[in-house]
Amino acid sequence: MTSRDSSQHISVRIGAWLIVVLLIPRIARMLYPEIWVEDDFYLESAWLVSVGMRPYLDFVQPHMPLLEWIAAGYLKLFGASYLSIEFLNEAAIFAASILTYVLARRFVVAGRPTAIAASILYAYSSLVFRYHAYERESFVAPLLVLGAIVTLDDTMPALRQAAFLALIFFVACAIKLTAVIPFPVMLIFIAVAYRRIAHAMLSGAIFALAIAAFSALLYRLYGSEFIFQTFVFHFLKGRDLGLTTALYPAMILDVLVPLFVLGCWRIFADRLFDRAVILVLAIVVAEYAFYGVLSPTAWGHNYLEPLPFITIVAALGAIALIQASRNSREHWQLLGAGAALIAISLIWMAPLVNENWLHGAVYGFGFAPRAEISQLADALRAASKPGDDVIAPSFICFEAGRRELIRYPETYGVYREAKAEYDRDGFFAARRHLGTADFFQLISDTRHFWTDQMRDAIASGKVSAVISDSPIQLLPLVLVPEDFLTSNGFRPVLATDHFTLWTRAPAPTNQ
Repeated sequence: MTSRDSSQHISVRIGAWLIVVLLIPRIARMLYPEIWVEDDFYLESAWLVSVGMRPYLDFVQPHMPLLEWIAAGYLKLFGASYLSIEFLNEAAIFAASILTYVLARRFVVAGRPTAIAASILYAYSSLVFRYHAYERESFVAPLLVLGAIVTLDDTMPALRQAAFLALIFFVACAIKLTAVIPFPVMLIFIAVAYRRIAHAMLSGAIFALAIAAFSALLYRLYGSEFIFQTFVFHFLKGRDLGLTTALYPAMILDVLVPLFVLGCWRIFADRLFDRAVILVLAIVVAEYAFYGVLSPTAWGHNYLEPLPFITIVAALGAIALIQASRNSREHWQLLGAGAALIAISLIWMAPLVNENWLHGAVYGFGFAPRAEISQLADALRAASKPGDDVIAPSFICFEAGRRELIRYPETYGVYREAKAEYDRDGFFAARRHLGTADFFQLISDTRHFWTDQMRDAIASGKVSAVISDSPIQLLPLVLVPEDFLTSNGFRPVLATDHFTLWTRAPAPTNQ
């Protein structure tokens, strides 16, 4: 066997073992007996589309609907269950981890160890364990990494590169509009690094035309509600005023924070400024500038978008520490400083036990028992008919295949108030009143929009089954008083550890 053949054989073995290592967390997460419940209405929205309901018109949809269309087709083939939709989401996470390896291999100074470390850091991140079920950023992330890979491919013909990049970002933005954030960074990179200014402009133009054509199609299908919910509502739904959002990454990224700092230190200390390093750092800066400063957010799922790029820089730091540990006599200062930074960070600045450990969850692995959800879904399915509206948490409605009476209650009242003020006073007046308001206070102040409808539906007999929210949920909102249910002929038929199913008692018969 020649040295070249031996090298290829070793590469294949490394590749095979890496695939196994990256598959293990995906399989383990699907087998874990508890789920993380967050943004669960998007589960139901995908199912609602699969049974013929319309986004924007039949339920609030603050994003373009490409992912719902794809997921709806998937659910028609494989059925609506947590396991089926989780398989789709985990496949997207696995693809992102593989693509993270491919992108990190573009680093001239890094090599295979850094690429392996980056893909593993992504695959084993507590944030991806947390968002395991169905999160649109899980599908956006591999597209962003693929866009970076295409951007760095200077052997690709310029026209093909421009077209591919535009197509990738069109698909990403048709899933979530904020996916556009790294696109200008990549276009500037192409214009400056390759002196392909005309082709960068062409890529931007192709993307803009594609988004415009898709928007025109959606406007034709759904009218002005598509425009308001997708483009306008974002500016009128308030923000989280109770958190220093600039420091929010420290609450969700645990060990990645000190490793990222070490990676940046290695880049600047060793002057590792090849094109791939510059592009990845620029993308991280752009993502943080948007989510941390320009449009501050306290939603962990938004950081799934820059996570692959963060893990690549963090991998540089991790490999630097590993190399220092192998020659600790010469590099004891780096080893000691790195170990101290990680320890201090995990205890204080970016603690290991963070937001991904809420409600008793461990490292993002969830807090709601799968068995309990299946039991509730079976009972809700038995207590209602396929076309019935019910009052129950979205994730239970999804598993049961039942329509929620008020779809997306977290946003429904805020949307109704925003739409009323927008129609009455115009965008700028509504923006002044609502744009800087506290998001959670807005939910409370506008809850009458949906609580009144729920009370009327219960009193009139429109709904036959009710499951109130539970404190185990991150944002329990729908809490129907038990005395109100009892006075309207409901009785509890199933009580689990966290939820109670109420159904309307049959009317007494005259004998």
